Amino acid sequence: MQPLDGVDLRVVAALQVNGRATWDRIGRVLNEPTRSVARRAARLRESGMLSVVGLLDDRRLGSAVLRLRCRPGSAVAVGAALAELPQTRSVTLVSGAVDCVAELAVADDALEDLLLLVIPEIDGVLEIIAYPALKYFSTPLDWHLSVLTRQEVEGLREQWTSAPGRAQRASEALSAEDGQIIAALVGDGRATHAEVAAATGTSESTARRRLDSLLRRGTLRIRAEIEPAYLGLPTEAVLWIRVAESEVEAIGHTLAGRPAVRCVVAVAGDHQLVAQVALPSRAELYALLRVIGGLRGIRAIETTVMLRSLKRGFMIKKDGRVERRAGPTGSS
Repeated sequence: MQPLDGVDLRVVAALQVNGRATWDRIGRVLNEPTRSVARRAARLRESGMLSVVGLLDDRRLGSAVLRLRCRPGSAVAVGAALAELPQTRSVTLVSGAVDCVAELAVADDALEDLLLLVIPEIDGVLEIIAYPALKYFSTPLDWHLSVLTRQEVEGLREQWTSAPGRAQRASEALSAEDGQIIAALVGDGRATHAEVAAATGTSESTARRRLDSLLRRGTLRIRAEIEPAYLGLPTEAVLWIRVAESEVEAIGHTLAGRPAVRCVVAVAGDHQLVAQVALPSRAELYALLRVIGGLRGIRAIETTVMLRSLKRGFMIKKDGRVERRAGPTGSS
């Protein structure tokens, strides 16, 4: 995948900070013409390289990370079948002791059937190891490319993004009207208030008020999804980390603060933390592993290099571009 140039990178980074910022606002913050910003973003979205989607906040969903071993020669087919499941948020083919890694976004009461009945029926699956998520220290929803200045990030970020109590409000129950708004945003996180009103059968003022409430509460998050390789970060890996229990919290926060770490989650199982990283090269991956390995409490790190991304953010990918969406509607 050919990395994007400087201005495109900055536009993508701006959308990662605030996926619903107006083109005029992004242009003013980046000191670029509004038309140029809008044109670049439209080109990236139309090509399938970039998608801006609405997602429920991760705190609202039960999650689990899966490691799968497949029959020789069947990993691609198994990964494709997993990607079709609406409960898989991401699916990746990897190197190492396992062939495929997937992340499930599913309520605990539905996890049992998936692990015991649905996924084992996929032809080619030999072994499934599930790691239920216990706590997210960071998610791809929080990650953005480090090419903007702190002032630019603050110029794009909404004032209420880090408001006190926002995390608690994200766990509030959803109304039927909330579900309709979310369903209207899952395919296009930049849908206008008029488009949301038309999709939900409400007035534009009502759609605006309900959508703003969901965003302020942190219930709905807007994500700019793009393959890290386009951002100059072609080396991705999943790190399976064994940690002394007393150090899980400290190490989780330390990893979450590193720019190369897109996601880190505490899990139940024979590993205590799982992290996903993206870097410019394997040499830099090696250097990062040396740093992480030296942290107090680290007992072992197993590294699986990501070979092919089949699904991210509920979007099925082909050759690094969005093909279609396969995820929950948000209305249920």
